Amino acid sequence: MLNSEIKNSRDMILVVDDQPTNIKVIASILGQKYSLSFANNGVNALKILEKSNPDLILLDIMMPEMDGFEVCKKIKENPKTREIPVIFITAKSDIDDIIKGFNMGAVDYIAKPFNPVEMEVRVKNHLNLYHSKKEIEQINKEKDKFFSIIAHDLRSPFNAIVGFSQLLMDQVKSQNLEGIEEYAGIILRSSELVLGLQSNLLEWAQSQTGRIEFNPIYFEIDKLINDVAFLFDDIASKKSITLNIELIQNGSIYADKAMIGTVLRNLISNSIKYTKPGGAITVSAISVEGSMNISVRDSGIGIPQTAIDNLFRIDKNQSTPGTQDELGTGLGLILCKEFVEIHGGVIGVESEVGKGSTFTCTLPVKV
Repeated sequence: MLNSEIKNSRDMILVVDDQPTNIKVIASILGQKYSLSFANNGVNALKILEKSNPDLILLDIMMPEMDGFEVCKKIKENPKTREIPVIFITAKSDIDDIIKGFNMGAVDYIAKPFNPVEMEVRVKNHLNLYHSKKEIEQINKEKDKFFSIIAHDLRSPFNAIVGFSQLLMDQVKSQNLEGIEEYAGIILRSSELVLGLQSNLLEWAQSQTGRIEFNPIYFEIDKLINDVAFLFDDIASKKSITLNIELIQNGSIYADKAMIGTVLRNLISNSIKYTKPGGAITVSAISVEGSMNISVRDSGIGIPQTAIDNLFRIDKNQSTPGTQDELGTGLGLILCKEFVEIHGGVIGVESEVGKGSTFTCTLPVKV
Protein backbone atom coordinates (compact mmCIF):
# COMPACT_ATOMS: atom_id res chain seq x y z
CA MET A 1 0.00 0.00 0.00
CA LEU A 2 3.00 2.27 -0.52
CA ASN A 3 1.65 4.28 -3.42
CA SER A 4 -1.70 3.12 -4.78
CA GLU A 5 -3.71 5.96 -6.35
CA ILE A 6 -7.20 7.00 -7.33
CA LYS A 7 -6.93 9.79 -9.92
CA ASN A 8 -9.96 11.99 -10.39
CA SER A 9 -8.97 15.65 -10.24
CA ARG A 10 -6.19 18.15 -10.13
CA ASP A 11 -5.80 18.25 -6.34
CA MET A 12 -3.82 15.37 -4.88
CA ILE A 13 -4.12 14.25 -1.25
CA LEU A 14 -1.72 11.92 0.54
CA VAL A 15 -3.50 9.80 3.15
CA VAL A 16 -1.24 8.32 5.85
CA ASP A 17 -2.91 5.73 8.12
CA ASP A 18 -1.94 2.24 9.26
CA GLN A 19 -5.55 1.03 9.38
CA PRO A 20 -6.93 -0.29 6.05
CA THR A 21 -10.48 0.33 7.26
CA ASN A 22 -9.78 4.04 7.75
CA ILE A 23 -8.20 4.29 4.32
CA LYS A 24 -11.26 2.68 2.71
CA VAL A 25 -13.59 5.11 4.48
CA ILE A 26 -11.49 8.13 3.43
CA ALA A 27 -11.33 6.84 -0.14
CA SER A 28 -15.11 6.48 -0.23
CA ILE A 29 -15.57 10.07 1.02
CA LEU A 30 -12.90 11.87 -1.06
CA GLY A 31 -12.11 9.50 -3.92
CA GLN A 32 -14.62 10.96 -6.36
CA LYS A 33 -13.30 14.53 -6.08
CA TYR A 34 -9.55 14.19 -5.53
CA SER A 35 -6.55 12.12 -6.54
CA LEU A 36 -5.55 10.05 -3.54
CA SER A 37 -2.21 8.49 -2.64
CA PHE A 38 -1.88 6.18 0.35
CA ALA A 39 0.86 5.26 2.80
CA ASN A 40 0.39 2.77 5.66
CA ASN A 41 3.10 4.29 7.88
CA GLY A 42 5.23 7.38 8.32
CA VAL A 43 8.34 5.93 6.69
CA ASN A 44 6.48 5.13 3.48
CA ALA A 45 4.80 8.53 3.56
CA LEU A 46 8.19 10.29 3.61
CA LYS A 47 9.36 8.12 0.71
CA ILE A 48 6.34 9.17 -1.33
CA LEU A 49 7.03 12.82 -0.52
CA GLU A 50 10.54 12.48 -1.92
CA LYS A 51 9.00 11.89 -5.37
CA SER A 52 5.77 13.89 -5.33
CA ASN A 53 4.23 17.01 -3.84
CA PRO A 54 0.58 16.51 -2.85
CA ASP A 55 -1.68 19.49 -2.27
CA LEU A 56 -2.71 18.26 1.19
CA ILE A 57 -1.78 15.50 3.66
CA LEU A 58 -4.22 13.63 5.91
CA LEU A 59 -2.00 12.24 8.66
CA ASP A 60 -2.92 9.74 11.38
CA ILE A 61 -1.32 10.35 14.78
CA MET A 62 -1.18 6.85 16.23
CA MET A 63 1.04 4.72 13.96
CA PRO A 64 3.83 2.17 14.54
CA GLU A 65 7.54 2.99 14.04
CA MET A 66 6.95 6.73 13.64
CA ASP A 67 3.88 8.53 14.95
CA GLY A 68 2.12 11.37 13.15
CA PHE A 69 3.80 14.06 15.23
CA GLU A 70 7.27 12.91 14.15
CA VAL A 71 6.17 12.59 10.51
CA CYS A 72 4.72 16.10 10.61
CA LYS A 73 7.95 17.42 12.16
CA LYS A 74 10.01 15.97 9.30
CA ILE A 75 7.57 17.31 6.71
CA LYS A 76 7.85 20.83 8.11
CA GLU A 77 11.65 20.62 8.35
CA ASN A 78 11.94 19.83 4.64
CA PRO A 79 11.90 23.01 2.45
CA LYS A 80 10.34 20.96 -0.36
CA THR A 81 7.30 19.91 1.69
CA ARG A 82 6.98 22.41 4.51
CA GLU A 83 4.24 24.45 2.83
CA ILE A 84 1.94 21.46 2.23
CA PRO A 85 -1.03 21.69 4.63
CA VAL A 86 -1.27 18.80 7.10
CA ILE A 87 -4.56 17.75 8.71
CA PHE A 88 -4.29 15.26 11.55
CA ILE A 89 -6.80 12.41 11.66
CA THR A 90 -7.10 11.06 15.15
CA ALA A 91 -9.32 9.30 17.66
CA LYS A 92 -7.74 11.42 20.36
CA SER A 93 -9.75 14.26 21.79
CA ASP A 94 -7.17 15.37 24.37
CA ILE A 95 -6.72 19.13 24.03
CA ASP A 96 -2.97 18.78 24.71
CA ASP A 97 -2.56 16.47 21.71
CA ILE A 98 -4.55 18.84 19.51
CA ILE A 99 -2.38 21.78 20.59
CA LYS A 100 0.77 19.70 20.05
CA GLY A 101 -0.40 18.98 16.51
CA PHE A 102 -0.91 22.66 15.77
CA ASN A 103 2.51 23.46 17.25
CA MET A 104 4.02 20.89 14.90
CA GLY A 105 2.61 22.83 11.97
CA ALA A 106 -0.72 21.09 11.30
CA VAL A 107 -3.51 23.34 10.01
CA ASP A 108 -6.45 21.31 11.35
CA TYR A 109 -7.59 17.94 12.69
CA ILE A 110 -10.43 15.54 11.91
CA ALA A 111 -11.74 13.25 14.61
CA LYS A 112 -12.58 9.56 14.25
CA PRO A 113 -15.11 8.17 13.56
CA PHE A 114 -15.26 10.31 10.43
CA ASN A 115 -18.15 12.56 9.60
CA PRO A 116 -18.21 12.64 5.76
CA VAL A 117 -19.61 16.17 5.50
CA GLU A 118 -17.12 17.52 8.03
CA MET A 119 -14.20 15.85 6.23
CA GLU A 120 -15.25 17.16 2.82
CA VAL A 121 -15.67 20.72 4.12
CA ARG A 122 -12.38 20.80 6.03
CA VAL A 123 -10.43 19.34 3.12
CA LYS A 124 -12.03 21.69 0.61
CA ASN A 125 -11.42 24.77 2.77
CA HIS A 126 -7.76 24.00 3.35
CA LEU A 127 -7.15 23.19 -0.29
CA ASN A 128 -8.69 26.53 -1.23
CA LEU A 129 -6.50 28.30 1.30
CA TYR A 130 -3.41 26.47 0.06
CA HIS A 131 -4.03 27.38 -3.57
CA SER A 132 -4.87 30.97 -2.65
CA LYS A 133 -1.60 31.23 -0.77
CA LYS A 134 0.33 29.88 -3.75
CA GLU A 135 -1.41 32.35 -6.06
CA ILE A 136 -0.56 35.25 -3.75
CA GLU A 137 3.06 34.11 -3.61
CA GLN A 138 3.18 33.99 -7.40
CA ILE A 139 1.60 37.44 -7.65
CA ASN A 140 4.21 38.80 -5.24
CA LYS A 141 7.01 37.24 -7.30
CA GLU A 142 5.58 38.81 -10.44
CA LYS A 143 5.22 42.15 -8.65
CA ASP A 144 8.86 42.03 -7.55
CA LYS A 145 9.93 41.19 -11.10
CA PHE A 146 7.70 43.97 -12.41
CA PHE A 147 9.34 46.59 -10.20
CA SER A 148 12.74 45.19 -11.11
CA ILE A 149 11.93 45.66 -14.80
CA ILE A 150 10.75 49.21 -14.22
CA ALA A 151 13.83 50.14 -12.18
CA HIS A 152 16.19 48.61 -14.73
CA ASP A 153 14.49 49.98 -17.83
CA LEU A 154 14.12 53.51 -16.47
CA ARG A 155 17.70 53.77 -15.24
CA SER A 156 19.41 53.57 -18.64
CA PRO A 157 17.33 56.15 -20.56
CA PHE A 158 17.30 58.60 -17.65
CA ASN A 159 21.05 58.27 -17.29
CA ALA A 160 21.38 59.05 -20.98
CA ILE A 161 18.99 62.00 -20.76
CA VAL A 162 20.76 63.52 -17.77
CA GLY A 163 24.29 62.81 -19.00
CA PHE A 164 23.89 64.03 -22.57
CA SER A 165 21.80 67.03 -21.48
CA GLN A 166 24.67 68.13 -19.24
CA LEU A 167 27.16 67.52 -22.04
CA LEU A 168 24.96 69.49 -24.43
CA MET A 169 24.76 72.41 -22.02
CA ASP A 170 28.53 72.44 -21.49
CA GLN A 171 29.24 72.48 -25.21
CA VAL A 172 26.71 75.21 -25.91
CA LYS A 173 28.26 77.32 -23.15
CA SER A 174 31.69 76.86 -24.65
CA GLN A 175 30.27 77.44 -28.15
CA ASN A 176 31.55 74.04 -29.23
CA LEU A 177 28.80 72.77 -31.50
CA GLU A 178 30.54 69.57 -32.55
CA GLY A 179 28.36 66.54 -31.88
CA ILE A 180 25.38 68.39 -30.42
CA GLU A 181 23.01 67.01 -33.06
CA GLU A 182 24.07 63.49 -32.10
CA TYR A 183 23.63 64.25 -28.39
CA ALA A 184 20.18 65.76 -29.01
CA GLY A 185 19.20 62.63 -30.96
CA ILE A 186 20.23 60.39 -28.07
CA ILE A 187 18.21 62.52 -25.66
CA LEU A 188 15.19 62.33 -28.00
CA ARG A 189 15.39 58.54 -28.37
CA SER A 190 15.81 58.09 -24.62
CA SER A 191 12.81 60.33 -23.97
CA GLU A 192 10.72 58.33 -26.46
CA LEU A 193 11.71 55.12 -24.68
CA VAL A 194 10.59 56.53 -21.32
CA LEU A 195 7.31 57.61 -22.91
CA GLY A 196 6.78 54.13 -24.33
CA LEU A 197 7.56 52.53 -21.00
CA GLN A 198 5.15 54.87 -19.24
CA SER A 199 2.38 53.97 -21.69
CA ASN A 200 2.92 50.22 -21.32
CA LEU A 201 3.29 50.53 -17.57
CA LEU A 202 0.00 52.37 -17.14
CA GLU A 203 -1.91 50.00 -19.40
CA TRP A 204 -0.44 46.90 -17.78
CA ALA A 205 -1.12 48.19 -14.27
CA GLN A 206 -4.71 48.99 -15.20
CA SER A 207 -5.21 45.52 -16.64
CA GLN A 208 -3.92 43.95 -13.42
CA THR A 209 -6.15 46.00 -11.15
CA GLY A 210 -9.23 45.52 -13.31
CA ARG A 211 -9.53 49.25 -13.92
CA ILE A 212 -8.97 49.08 -17.65
CA GLU A 213 -12.28 48.94 -19.50
CA PHE A 214 -12.99 46.34 -22.14
CA ASN A 215 -15.08 48.03 -24.85
CA PRO A 216 -15.44 45.79 -27.91
CA ILE A 217 -16.94 47.25 -31.06
CA TYR A 218 -17.16 46.26 -34.73
CA PHE A 219 -14.39 47.84 -36.80
CA GLU A 220 -12.31 47.18 -39.91
CA ILE A 221 -9.01 45.60 -38.92
CA ASP A 222 -7.29 46.75 -42.14
CA LYS A 223 -7.88 50.42 -41.32
CA LEU A 224 -6.48 49.99 -37.80
CA ILE A 225 -3.39 48.21 -39.14
CA ASN A 226 -2.82 50.98 -41.69
CA ASP A 227 -3.23 53.68 -39.03
CA VAL A 228 -0.81 51.99 -36.62
CA ALA A 229 1.74 51.18 -39.34
CA PHE A 230 1.71 54.83 -40.43
CA LEU A 231 3.04 55.78 -36.98
CA PHE A 232 6.19 53.73 -37.68
CA ASP A 233 6.89 54.85 -41.27
CA ASP A 234 9.47 57.40 -40.20
CA ILE A 235 11.19 55.09 -37.69
CA ALA A 236 11.35 52.26 -40.23
CA SER A 237 12.66 54.60 -42.96
CA LYS A 238 15.47 55.86 -40.74
CA LYS A 239 16.57 52.25 -40.33
CA SER A 240 16.07 51.49 -44.06
CA ILE A 241 13.44 48.87 -43.19
CA THR A 242 10.60 48.16 -45.63
CA LEU A 243 7.22 48.02 -43.91
CA ASN A 244 4.71 45.97 -45.94
CA ILE A 245 0.99 45.65 -45.31
CA GLU A 246 -1.06 42.65 -46.50
CA LEU A 247 -4.75 43.00 -45.74
CA ILE A 248 -8.10 41.42 -46.50
CA GLN A 249 -11.10 43.31 -47.78
CA ASN A 250 -14.00 43.91 -45.39
CA GLY A 251 -12.12 42.38 -42.47
CA SER A 252 -14.59 43.33 -39.78
CA ILE A 253 -13.80 42.25 -36.23
CA TYR A 254 -15.53 42.64 -32.87
CA ALA A 255 -12.85 43.70 -30.41
CA ASP A 256 -11.55 46.48 -28.21
CA LYS A 257 -9.94 48.78 -30.76
CA ALA A 258 -7.62 50.49 -28.28
CA MET A 259 -6.30 47.17 -26.95
CA ILE A 260 -5.67 45.71 -30.40
CA GLY A 261 -3.99 48.98 -31.38
CA THR A 262 -1.67 48.61 -28.39
CA VAL A 263 -0.88 45.02 -29.41
CA LEU A 264 -0.03 46.12 -32.96
CA ARG A 265 2.15 49.02 -31.78
CA ASN A 266 4.18 46.77 -29.53
CA LEU A 267 4.63 44.01 -32.12
CA ILE A 268 5.64 46.39 -34.93
CA SER A 269 7.94 48.33 -32.61
CA ASN A 270 9.65 45.09 -31.54
CA SER A 271 10.10 43.96 -35.14
CA ILE A 272 11.74 47.26 -36.11
CA LYS A 273 13.98 47.05 -33.07
CA TYR A 274 15.26 43.56 -33.89
CA THR A 275 15.48 43.90 -37.68
CA LYS A 276 18.77 44.99 -39.22
CA PRO A 277 18.93 47.95 -41.61
CA GLY A 278 17.75 46.92 -45.07
CA GLY A 279 15.37 44.29 -43.71
CA ALA A 280 11.63 43.95 -44.14
CA ILE A 281 8.55 43.68 -41.94
CA THR A 282 5.14 42.46 -43.09
CA VAL A 283 1.93 43.06 -41.17
CA SER A 284 -1.01 40.93 -42.30
CA ALA A 285 -4.56 40.01 -41.36
CA ILE A 286 -6.18 36.79 -42.54
CA SER A 287 -9.63 35.41 -41.74
CA VAL A 288 -9.43 31.68 -40.99
CA GLU A 289 -12.40 29.52 -39.91
CA GLY A 290 -14.11 31.98 -37.61
CA SER A 291 -10.90 33.60 -36.39
CA MET A 292 -8.85 36.60 -37.40
CA ASN A 293 -5.11 35.93 -37.56
CA ILE A 294 -3.08 39.13 -37.24
CA SER A 295 0.62 38.57 -37.90
CA VAL A 296 3.77 40.66 -37.78
CA ARG A 297 6.60 38.95 -39.68
CA ASP A 298 10.15 40.28 -39.84
CA SER A 299 13.52 39.35 -41.31
CA GLY A 300 15.24 40.14 -38.05
CA ILE A 301 17.80 38.44 -35.87
CA GLY A 302 15.36 35.81 -34.59
CA ILE A 303 14.85 34.42 -31.11
CA PRO A 304 16.51 31.34 -29.57
CA GLN A 305 14.05 28.63 -28.53
CA THR A 306 15.22 28.91 -24.93
CA ALA A 307 14.16 32.56 -24.91
CA ILE A 308 10.83 31.98 -26.68
CA ASP A 309 9.52 29.98 -23.72
CA ASN A 310 9.94 33.02 -21.46
CA LEU A 311 8.82 35.82 -23.80
CA PHE A 312 5.37 36.29 -22.30
CA ARG A 313 6.26 35.67 -18.64
CA ILE A 314 6.86 38.62 -16.36
CA ASP A 315 8.72 36.43 -13.87
CA LYS A 316 11.22 35.38 -16.57
CA ASN A 317 11.13 38.07 -19.23
CA GLN A 318 14.09 40.33 -19.79
CA SER A 319 14.74 42.99 -22.40
CA THR A 320 17.34 42.49 -25.14
CA PRO A 321 18.99 45.41 -26.97
CA GLY A 322 17.95 45.90 -30.61
CA THR A 323 20.16 45.71 -33.70
CA GLN A 324 21.22 49.33 -33.17
CA ASP A 325 21.35 48.97 -29.39
CA GLU A 326 17.76 50.17 -29.00
CA LEU A 327 16.55 49.64 -25.47
CA GLY A 328 13.29 47.86 -24.65
CA THR A 329 10.80 48.12 -21.83
CA GLY A 330 10.42 44.40 -21.14
CA LEU A 331 6.66 44.84 -20.80
CA GLY A 332 5.43 45.05 -24.39
CA LEU A 333 4.92 41.36 -25.14
CA ILE A 334 3.50 40.70 -21.68
CA LEU A 335 0.95 43.45 -22.29
CA CYS A 336 0.15 41.95 -25.73
CA LYS A 337 -0.57 38.58 -24.13
CA GLU A 338 -2.83 40.18 -21.49
CA PHE A 339 -4.87 42.06 -24.08
CA VAL A 340 -5.17 39.17 -26.54
CA GLU A 341 -6.33 36.81 -23.79
CA ILE A 342 -8.94 39.32 -22.62
CA HIS A 343 -10.48 38.80 -26.07
CA GLY A 344 -10.42 35.03 -25.64
CA GLY A 345 -7.60 34.80 -28.17
CA VAL A 346 -4.05 33.46 -28.18
CA ILE A 347 -0.68 34.89 -29.17
CA GLY A 348 2.23 32.84 -30.38
CA VAL A 349 5.59 33.15 -32.08
CA GLU A 350 7.61 31.21 -34.62
CA SER A 351 11.24 32.17 -34.97
CA GLU A 352 14.55 31.06 -36.42
CA VAL A 353 17.79 32.63 -35.30
CA GLY A 354 19.28 34.73 -38.08
CA LYS A 355 16.18 34.54 -40.28
CA GLY A 356 13.44 36.35 -38.40
CA SER A 357 10.29 35.98 -36.31
CA THR A 358 6.54 35.89 -36.83
CA PHE A 359 4.19 36.90 -34.03
CA THR A 360 0.58 35.87 -34.59
CA CYS A 361 -2.51 36.89 -32.64
CA THR A 362 -5.55 34.70 -33.22
CA LEU A 363 -8.76 36.45 -32.24
CA PRO A 364 -12.26 34.94 -32.36
CA VAL A 365 -14.57 36.65 -34.84
CA LYS A 366 -18.05 37.40 -33.56
CA VAL A 367 -20.66 37.14 -36.28
